[in-house]
This record gives sequence, structure tokens and C-alpha cells, in this order.
Amino acid sequence: MRRRSFLALAAVSPLLAAAPAPSEEIALPVELRGGRFFAMPRVAGGGVFACWLDTDGSGFVFANAVARLTLPTRSDGMQSLTRLPRFDPTHGVPPLVRNGGELPVFDPKNGDGGDPILQGFDAQLGGSWFADRVWRLDFARSAMSLRLTALPAGLANLPVTFEGVYPRTMVTIASETLPMSLDIAASVAVLTPNGPTVEATSFVRRATLERWHSEHPQWQVDRAVSTLPGVDRIVVPEVRVGGGVFTNVGFTTRPADDVFEGAVVAGKLGANAYADRIVTIDYPNARLRIE
Repeated sequence: MRRRSFLALAAVSPLLAAAPAPSEEIALPVELRGGRFFAMPRVAGGGVFACWLDTDGSGFVFANAVARLTLPTRSDGMQSLTRLPRFDPTHGVPPLVRNGGELPVFDPKNGDGGDPILQGFDAQLGGSWFADRVWRLDFARSAMSLRLTALPAGLANLPVTFEGVYPRTMVTIASETLPMSLDIAASVAVLTPNGPTVEATSFVRRATLERWHSEHPQWQVDRAVSTLPGVDRIVVPEVRVGGGVFTNVGFTTRPADDVFEGAVVAGKLGANAYADRIVTIDYPNARLRIE
């Protein structure tokens, strides 16, 4: 498949109005950290502006990044908002397409300030960045691209719907079908002899993990796996999404189920499930392919 330099995005509109040739993609500057994608655009004045990519997040810019780059801010009465910096057109990322191009400013307080998951990057790009576009994420090759054409309906092989700009799917585990988010950023800070290591995970509510453990005692359960208290993991032997099958998927809990606040999903299917796969997600047409 032919790819073009990101130079093509230097002066485009948010929806890439130029008519592309079929099957064209634009490669993005990214890297995988612990199985999670980070965009690594260069700021026009020099330096890298690392962005954690989160299909299930709303997005933010850290306050220290705003201060470092002297980004302009404004208040909407409830929170401070800013915009992404100007990027080097040869090594940038597409602009935000929602919320007027603005993101909340996030200043970590209390425990958040020392959370290993929130270290080493400048911003989170979430649903307002992914929306209205078609993305190809190659986890096996640590590569990501923006498709300039739709994913053909005949190539979509897994079910997906959207709650606003957030992808959802139906997951079958041990004959039980559950609604879950598609969450490429789901992370757990795992305790190791050399200190905490952040890696991709999938999330499940505490009550569901305990029920699975009771109903399937042969499934591996590891207690207190994280730097945070009360985070446990259960390894599910088989997860089905439509006709797709993922094996030995680790689902971890979160303190007080905090990532499920206000959500109706039973879990979040993270990148550890499809770590060696290629994920193509077409937001405008609600199509998903994992190969």
C-alpha cells in the first residue's frame, strides 16, 4: 500500500479536502510504549510534543506543557482550554476536528501527579481528534496511518457502534455477551523488581472480575498487581468479538471502578487483546477491521 509523507498535511483542512488516490495513507510519527500508541510530532520551534492516543478518552494538555511552550489559554467558566502547538509540517499530526480545536488543560493533583501512567508525555489526544477520520493502527509494526479513503464495507469484520466519538463493541466471554469500549489506551502500572512498568491492559469492573473468578476458578487471577492499591488481574482464555477471537486477555480492575464513572459498559477492550494485529477503524462509516 502506497504511503505519503506527512508533508501533505501542511496546509490541509481538518477533513483533508484534497481528493486522494484510492488506498493512499499518510504515515504518522508514532511509537509504542508498553503496547500503547503515542504520537511524536515535532513542534515548529523544535522539540517533540508527545501525545498519548486514547480512543476512549476526551483529551487534554498537561499544564506544564502549556507553560513550557507558552500556549495561549482561555476559560469557558468551568475549565481552562488551550490548543495544540504549531507542528513541523514534515513531522506533525492532523489537527483536532471537534470542540473548536481546543483541549482542557490538566494539572495533576494529589496521587495523579505521581501516577506512572501519567508520566512522559505532553497531551492526550482522544475522541475529538480521532473523530470523523479513518485510522490504521499496526501494533505488530509500531506503525499508524491516516487513511484518506473509507474502509470498504466488505472489509469490515467486527461490530462497532459509537457513543458520540467513542467506539463500542459487543464482547462474548464464556457465552455471556457484554458491551465494551474499544480502548487503545487502557493502561496498568505493573510492579516489577526494577520498579513500575506501564503496559497495555483491558479493564473490567470489580464485580465482574469477582463473578468470573467464582464461576471460572481455573482462570488465572493475580492480586495487587499495580502500584495502586486494590488492582487485580484476571486472564480470560478466550474473548470473542463478532467472528474474531482473542486469547489469554488480561483484564485489570481500577480503584473504585474509576474508569467506568458515568459509563454503561461492562469493560474496556484494550490493546493487549490485539497487540499483534492491525486495527482499522472508520469513524464516519462505523466500520472496524482487526486482522
